[in-house]
Amino acid sequence: MRQVIGEKGLDDAERRKIRQDCEALSIAYARAVDFRDYDEFVNLFTQDGTLEAGTRLEGKQAIAASLKRRPDELRSRHVLTNIFVNVVNREEATGISYLTLYRHVGAESLRSEPISFDGPFAIGHYQDVFVRTEAGWRFKSRVLHMAFRRGDLREDSGKEN
Repeated sequence: MRQVIGEKGLDDAERRKIRQDCEALSIAYARAVDFRDYDEFVNLFTQDGTLEAGTRLEGKQAIAASLKRRPDELRSRHVLTNIFVNVVNREEATGISYLTLYRHVGAESLRSEPISFDGPFAIGHYQDVFVRTEAGWRFKSRVLHMAFRRGDLREDSGKEN
C-alpha cells in the first residue's frame, strides 16, 4: 500500500496517530477532573499552558491552585463528543470538542449513590491548541465557550469546573 504524504510532510499514519493522541488527551482531561486526579490533570498542560473555563489560568501552578479550591461537595461529569483535531504539523495541532457538563454541588455529592438532577448544567465546546513535548502531547491552551447554561444556577456554581 502506498503512503500518502500531505502538504506538511506528514503521511496518513502520522496524522492519524497525532489525532488519536490529542483525542486521548481530551478524554484524560475529563476523567482526571471528574475523578479528582488533580496531579494528572495539571500534567496534561505544558508548563506555561493556559486554561480558560470562566477564569483565565496561566501556567501549571495557577491551574493546580485553582483545583485546590474546587469544593469536595462538587460532583461532575464532563462528557466530550464531536472531538475534531486539525494536525498543523508534527509539533502542533488544534481542535475542538463538544462538552455536555453535568454537575451538582451539595452534601449528596459526598455519597456514592446517584443524585437526582434536571439535565445538563451546561453545553459548550473547548477550543484547544495541542503541542508535542518530551512527555507526549499536551495542552498549550484550552478555552471553554459556553453555548447553553441552565437558568436556575446558584451563585456558588458559576464556574465550569
